[in-house]
Amino acid sequence: MFSSFQPQYNSKMAQTLKRGKVKFTRSTLLTRKARLKDLTQLVDLENAVFDYDQLSRRNFHWMIKGAHSIFLVQEYEGKIIGYGLVLINAGTSLARLYSICTAREFQGQGLATQLIHQLEEKSADEEDCAYLRLEVKENNKGAIALYRKLGYRKFTVKKDYYDDGKAAWCFEKRIKTLTRKPRLNIPYYQQGTDFTCGPASLLMAMKTFNPKTEMNLTQELDLWREATTIFMTSGHGGCGPHGLALAAHKRGYKAEMFLSHINTLFIDTVRSAEKKHIIELVHRNWEKKIEERKIPVHRKRLTIQDIHEILDAGGIPIVLITTYHFDNNRVPHWVVVTAYDNNFIYIHDPDQTTPENYEGVISRVHIPIPDEQFLKISRWGKDKVSAAVVVS
Repeated sequence: MFSSFQPQYNSKMAQTLKRGKVKFTRSTLLTRKARLKDLTQLVDLENAVFDYDQLSRRNFHWMIKGAHSIFLVQEYEGKIIGYGLVLINAGTSLARLYSICTAREFQGQGLATQLIHQLEEKSADEEDCAYLRLEVKENNKGAIALYRKLGYRKFTVKKDYYDDGKAAWCFEKRIKTLTRKPRLNIPYYQQGTDFTCGPASLLMAMKTFNPKTEMNLTQELDLWREATTIFMTSGHGGCGPHGLALAAHKRGYKAEMFLSHINTLFIDTVRSAEKKHIIELVHRNWEKKIEERKIPVHRKRLTIQDIHEILDAGGIPIVLITTYHFDNNRVPHWVVVTAYDNNFIYIHDPDQTTPENYEGVISRVHIPIPDEQFLKISRWGKDKVSAAVVVS
C-alpha cells in the first residue's frame, strides 16, 4: 500500500525548537513508513510513554504486515521518537487514528500535529477516506484541546472503554472538503445477537421518532419474533422486509417498502424442502397482511436519488446489504441510512462483530460509503435483490 511512498525529510521550519527537553532542528527529522526492524524501538517507545492499553510487539507486527493501515514513524538521529497509526475501515471511506505517540523528551514541539496532518493527507489522497476518527480518554485535556484545535469534533462517547473504567470521547474530522448536509439525529444501537440486525435497525428508527422507545435485547427479540423468516441457511432465521414493515406499522409508525423482486426472499439459501415450504407460507401471510394494512410497496430497486428524497422528507431507510465488501462473507444484513451528501451515503451498522482492531461504536456510526459502493453492497444474492423498509 505504501509502494509509492518514499521517506522524505521535512524541511519546513528548520529553526531550532526550544520548548522540548531535547533541542533539534526539524530539517533533520525523518518521517517514513514503519518497518519490521522498527519493532523493538516501537515497543520501547510505547512502554515509555503509555501506562495503559499498550500495544505489544505482536500488535505492532500485525499493524505493519497484516493490517490495512497507514503507519508512519518519526526518526531523529537514527532513533524513533514518534509514530502515528491509522487503520482503514474496509468497504467504506472511514479511517481511524488508532494510536499516536511522541517520546516524552520531544513533546511540546508540534511533532504530533505535524504527524496528524500527514496521516490526514495520506488517508484522503491514498485511501480516498472522507473522515478520520479517533478516541481519546475523557480526562486527557491536553489531547482533547489539540484535536479540537486541529478541527476534530466529538460525535459520541464510549463508556468504560479504558482499562481503568474511563470513558473514551470519540472525535472525527472531515478530511475531504465536500458539501455536507446535516445528519439526522439517529441514536446508535448495537444488535444483541448475530441474527437481530433487522430489529436493531428498526429500534434505531423508532427511537428517533419516539425518544421513550427502549432499545434492549428484550425489544429486539420481540421484533424478531414478529419479523423472522423462521429459517435461513443455518441457525436462526433472519428478518424480511415484510416482517419489519408490519412490526413498524403495528407500533404506530408509517412504513413503506422498496422491493426489486416479488419472489420469496432468502428461500434459495435453504436446501430443505420442508423449510422452504414454511418460509413460503410465512411470506404469503406477510403479503396478505401488507395488502390489508395498505402498506405501500414500491416494486423497484432503491436508488441513490430515492435515498436523498426519503431523508429530505424525514424518513429513515432500513436497507438490506451484503457484508461481502466488509468481511468477505455473503451474508444478508440490515443497516440504517442516516444521511447523505454529494458523494456519500452514511449508515449506522448494528453489527455486533467488529473487524479486528476496530472496537465498537467508532467504526459503526455514520459510516461514509461512496455512492457507487453503496449500490454494490445494497444488492444481495445471485439475483442482486434490493430491499428496503422506510420508517417515518
